[in-house]
Amino acid sequence: MAIVSSVKRIAVLMGGWSTEREVSIRSGKNVAKCLSGMGYSVTEIDVKKDLRRFTSAIYDAVPDFVFNILHGTGGEDGVIQGVLEMYGVPYSGSGTLSSAIAFDKSICKKLARVAGARVADWIDITEDEIANINTASGTQMPYPFVIKPLANGSSIGVRPVFNEVDLTRIKNSKWDFGKEVMIERYIPGREFTVMILNGKVIGMLEITCKSSFYDYSSKYDAGGSAHIADFDLPNPVRLEMYAMTEIVYAACRCVGIARADIRYDGKNPYFLEINTQPGMTDQSLVPDIARLGGGSMESMLTAIMNAAE
Repeated sequence: MAIVSSVKRIAVLMGGWSTEREVSIRSGKNVAKCLSGMGYSVTEIDVKKDLRRFTSAIYDAVPDFVFNILHGTGGEDGVIQGVLEMYGVPYSGSGTLSSAIAFDKSICKKLARVAGARVADWIDITEDEIANINTASGTQMPYPFVIKPLANGSSIGVRPVFNEVDLTRIKNSKWDFGKEVMIERYIPGREFTVMILNGKVIGMLEITCKSSFYDYSSKYDAGGSAHIADFDLPNPVRLEMYAMTEIVYAACRCVGIARADIRYDGKNPYFLEINTQPGMTDQSLVPDIARLGGGSMESMLTAIMNAAE
């Protein structure tokens, strides 16, 4: 029997303590409003880094289902999933292990490559080694490349490097985005995102933005980016993007909804990362893909609930 048939009370988790707290609140409010409109009794829980407070809020809500709309550290890296496993009520999205795997960009790329997806070359370094990029052994990467936190989302901390001037600027600035860092070859060309639900691709959008890359403001500011559904792309390339998304989803043992980011250089697509807690704001990609595919936010949320393990 589908889980959704027995659900009356839903707790929506939002906020958290990561750098994506603001986006999570916007996503959570949007989801909570939609669920309330569907007739569910909804309790919004603003999650803080306080286990006693969180568990008290969950027990007070007495939910039949938990919608986890937390983003970033603590919310999509397996931490909150482990707590919810102990609570014992079905929750949305991937489980503890798959969330942790997908959140670590390096581990995810290694699994993706083994599974057969094409990925951009990369090097794992530490925060302390940023100052030695391209001057010390093990940090050599030809321009252009991207410096990004190994575990973060919403493009927070992502720094494109096109030349020595860019690199010097980064070396001389403070790094506040974690101890583990990735240097990834920059793939010129076009940006696509693929939505997958229950192991099958639902749809895809091309992303264009005003900035030089798809950064935080491009994602969440009104008018910062355009989500293009009617794009020109060779069908074999489209099918390869779909296939890469599905094999990475399976390799990471994802559950429910996820979104894969892919770059296309005009010849080959390259898998970048998979997001197991995609944004649900009015400007987010996943709700757009659902609508463009003939669905609705309501039907998508129902499918996410039914996918819960």
